[in-house]
Amino acid sequence: MIIGFVGDVLIDRENPSEVFCAVRELLKVPDVLFANLESPYSDSPGIAITQPIALTPRMHNLGAYAEAGFNVLSMANNHIVDAGHAAMLETRSRLREQGIATCGAGENLGDARSPAILDKQGTKVGFLAYSSVFPHGYQARGNVPGLAPLRAYNHFHELPEYCAPGYLPRIETIPDPEDHRNLEADIKALRSKVDLVVVSVHWGDHLRPYMLTDHEKRAARVCIDQGADVVIGHHHHNLRGVEWYRGKPIFYGLGHFVFDLRLTLNENLKTQLKQFDPTQFERFDPESYAVGPREGWPLLPLHRDTRMTMLAWARVERGKVEQIGFIPCRLEPDGRVVTVEVNSEEGQEIISYVDRCITSEKLNAKLLTEDAPMIGGCRSVRVVPVS
Repeated sequence: MIIGFVGDVLIDRENPSEVFCAVRELLKVPDVLFANLESPYSDSPGIAITQPIALTPRMHNLGAYAEAGFNVLSMANNHIVDAGHAAMLETRSRLREQGIATCGAGENLGDARSPAILDKQGTKVGFLAYSSVFPHGYQARGNVPGLAPLRAYNHFHELPEYCAPGYLPRIETIPDPEDHRNLEADIKALRSKVDLVVVSVHWGDHLRPYMLTDHEKRAARVCIDQGADVVIGHHHHNLRGVEWYRGKPIFYGLGHFVFDLRLTLNENLKTQLKQFDPTQFERFDPESYAVGPREGWPLLPLHRDTRMTMLAWARVERGKVEQIGFIPCRLEPDGRVVTVEVNSEEGQEIISYVDRCITSEKLNAKLLTEDAPMIGGCRSVRVVPVS
């Protein structure tokens, strides 16, 4: 059995099916295909008061996911309540009507924490999803709809031996005790019901490439310590590293697979976005990883690194992950996602980028192109542990 994973997906166009036209055969290969649904879909969206960029594609876009072959979607992310609770729940209902399982958001906290379980080829695969990055108020509570949270709080350490006004402090994150107790309880409960447990988390700092926060590393390893078989991360927009921990794989950041971000800059939006980068709209730097206009890329106003992406895969035998890897992909200026050859200049750029993500964070993995399996007619890259 093959499980396929991609990162954030956002479709907002007149003909939504066209975005996957170049990868349609590839997406048919995995027995289970996962993505993070980055927004609600609605023809009458509510207002997201605390969200600087509200993502609210029209409902006709939603059908493209089932048509492409996705059968499980996370809804735990920082945009899922952008159109209000009713739109979030209607999106979930429409997906389930199309045969797509969901996790990570619901009518209340218990519902949001509920897993998605799929039975494929006699193997039961369970998915849990959480978000660590989101506007205040998007989290589900006892009787309030929203996402399943996995929070941690920043603690700033000044330089110990110097008075140094303006120097960047060292940041340490402190886990939210309740959220992490819930995570551990959810994994243990799911572990007894399925053969394979996959945990998805929306996390990380999208303004800095390559790096992982202590929260990402700690939480990922806690998931595996508690019984998860695979951990999947996303939110950064650009790719992150992969590692093997206790014989189990962690994909820290799959980027986005399709991302139709139609950015209309007005003064109110500029003011809100300056929270993340105070200088970005005074003299916008195209090397910045912040949101901002990029010439020739009307649907992707983000750093050029975010044009690189992947389809990650895991080969499962008898309920155990035996092999993992990825197929290099990239986004075109019109927003379509395409595969690239491993040995091409574009393919080598993506492989080198992922390798830098791994080595800069000292992760236990290396990339191999020899003896890598063909997936849907595409040559892939294997990710193996460092012996």
